[in-house]
Amino acid sequence: MRVYVLLSILFFCCLGYSQETPKQTDVKEPRHSYAKLDFSVPIKANQYAGEIDPYTGESEYWFLPDGINARFGFGVKPVDWIGIGANLGIDWKGSKCLVVAPVFGSLKICPRGGMDLRYFVEAGFGRSFALGKDKLAGYFKKISLGIEEPDNGGIGLYIELCQYGFSKITDEKIGSFCLGLTYNFK
Repeated sequence: MRVYVLLSILFFCCLGYSQETPKQTDVKEPRHSYAKLDFSVPIKANQYAGEIDPYTGESEYWFLPDGINARFGFGVKPVDWIGIGANLGIDWKGSKCLVVAPVFGSLKICPRGGMDLRYFVEAGFGRSFALGKDKLAGYFKKISLGIEEPDNGGIGLYIELCQYGFSKITDEKIGSFCLGLTYNFK
């Protein structure tokens, strides 16, 4: 009888002991780096805007596309609403028969405008190099205004003014006004 009591006490004590695993919290540390991809279309004024085409009877558009721009950038965000980055890209200006490779640094300020929206202003300064043209280079300057999603993988829309810092034939500097899309990888 003593053996049964001892075995039952031993059995219940063994069942009472278990290894408890601590709860794992899925708290992710905020990443302070980002990467982005920008696509934009330079816009130029149509010199025949408002005129009626005699063949189709339609009026001409006010603005026409003037090429395409593609840029990639990466950087750090010391706080959630400020970013400092390095960018490079390739810009094609159709009316000037010009392909430019800008390499520039940028400062992005993007305060939150609501739960699902951020406004941003991005300024950039660097160098631009014309591809296929001898010694055609200059200072690259840009400023962008836009809106974007604050979540991971946020997409955004922006308008941009940029100047390439050199001229091709005349003394006026080549620049563009662009409409674009941006995608942020976090």
